[in-house]
Amino acid sequence: MKRIMLIGTMMAALMAGGCVTLVDQASMARQQADWESLCADTQRLNERINGLQLEQQALTREIEALRRAPREDLATRNRLDTMERQLVAMNAARESDRREIVTELSRKVATIVGGSSGGGSSGRGGSSSSDTGYEHVVKSGETLSAIAAAYKSSISSIKRANHLSSDMVRVGQKLFIPQR
Repeated sequence: MKRIMLIGTMMAALMAGGCVTLVDQASMARQQADWESLCADTQRLNERINGLQLEQQALTREIEALRRAPREDLATRNRLDTMERQLVAMNAARESDRREIVTELSRKVATIVGGSSGGGSSGRGGSSSSDTGYEHVVKSGETLSAIAAAYKSSISSIKRANHLSSDMVRVGQKLFIPQR
């Protein structure tokens, strides 16, 4: 019975108000504004996406450049290391050649000086234990101890070879440095 009353009430309401559907103008305006707002938001998001894509492309290019750079630096570093090793080897060879030349020249000078003067006035003392060595010209600021250290010799052997009575040397003085 309650069902019948409810149906009856609904029928009466429909007849009184009719079946005409009216669209609320305010509701339509709100929907239009919402639609326009969504379109503007979509446009802003698309612009933001485009900006982010450009930024991503720039970063990708930068990363690629950075990935290539260490290889170039490594290649340059390796080349410099190789050149430095070659330079060290060349300097060592040059020093070895220099010592060999000085030794050979010292021998020849000793032979020439020894042969022409009877062996007594070669500039080296007869008590020197070596006939080979180096000739050194004293430069400004050099001391006998520094010269001895440079040639890995002793002060006393240089003094004996050059008939020096003191440790004093003068600029331009030629010294025979006996080889140990």
